[in-house]
Amino acid sequence: MPTTLRQHGFVVRIYGPPREHPPPHVHVERGPDEVVVIRLGMSGGPARVWAVYGMTDQDVVRAVRLLEAHLGRIEEAWRALHG
Repeated sequence: MPTTLRQHGFVVRIYGPPREHPPPHVHVERGPDEVVVIRLGMSGGPARVWAVYGMTDQDVVRAVRLLEAHLGRIEEAWRALHG
């Protein structure tokens, strides 16, 4: 699973085939038990929180903002892995 971005204590990862599945999404981790899964817009739509595991609401907001700030780069990385 490539690490696409590491910033402010967050790690953005994209899992590759065959483990991963549609729709396009990333896993943003803050610690071993803190993860938010965010669906990518991919067609100009907004990124959306899909699932939260152990992460505070405040950190979820931070993770979404981080993703939005680097969305083009992250979407390119997803396409490179998944086509």
